[in-house]
Amino acid sequence: MTVFAMAPDGVRIAIHELGDPEGRPVLMIHGFSSNARRNWIDSSWGGSLAERGLRGIAMDLRGHGESDRPSTGYDVPRFLDDVDAVLEQLALDEPPGAIGYSMGARLLWRHAGTRPHAFRALVLGGLPAGDPFERFDLDLARRALEGRAAPGPMEAFIVDLAGVFPEHDPATLVTLAGEVSRTLFDPAQAPPPVPTLLMTGDRDDRASDTRELVALLPDGRFEEIPGRNHVNAPTSGAFRRTASAFLAEHLG
Repeated sequence: MTVFAMAPDGVRIAIHELGDPEGRPVLMIHGFSSNARRNWIDSSWGGSLAERGLRGIAMDLRGHGESDRPSTGYDVPRFLDDVDAVLEQLALDEPPGAIGYSMGARLLWRHAGTRPHAFRALVLGGLPAGDPFERFDLDLARRALEGRAAPGPMEAFIVDLAGVFPEHDPATLVTLAGEVSRTLFDPAQAPPPVPTLLMTGDRDDRASDTRELVALLPDGRFEEIPGRNHVNAPTSGAFRRTASAFLAEHLG
């Protein structure tokens, strides 16, 4: 059953559960153009979490999945507020662990770095050391989506991703990418202070520099996801098992 948290601006954020319903809680945040079902539920994360006594709590980012899709309102502070709203809705007895992938990993890095007591441990997958939206031209991407212009490499990547899943609205996701790109990711600004495992596919050309982030973390390590690229890493059994074991170890 899907439940909803209400963000401060009135946007409803969908929350799904998987794994052991009585287990130690783990917030899960998917990547751009994906959603909780595609990234976690349909990728068999529930079984790996349950084996380690973990309760997965997967949120759909605004503009994705079953969450609301406003025409605007996709700046980074709103995404941070959404995580706060979900945690408030859950009213957990103690801070949870968290898993994020790609855009979800950047969001968790920012959230945990500015709210150091929100989580006890993190697993961040497919996280580049820079910001993939840095060279994104929103106007060009919109024209490319409408067939009125030839996109650049970054715009083509975003437009293609925005149209992958039929349950999403490509125009909304292109707008989202444009608004997020106004606040570029600076990992050195506020690194997470909690134990953090970074994982990236060994064939991932979108986040090939993840290992560089370990130097910024007071308690961090990196592991490759064998045989995976940026798109298919969430389906990796090695990713699921390693992430679940790490969180189970640090959540006690």
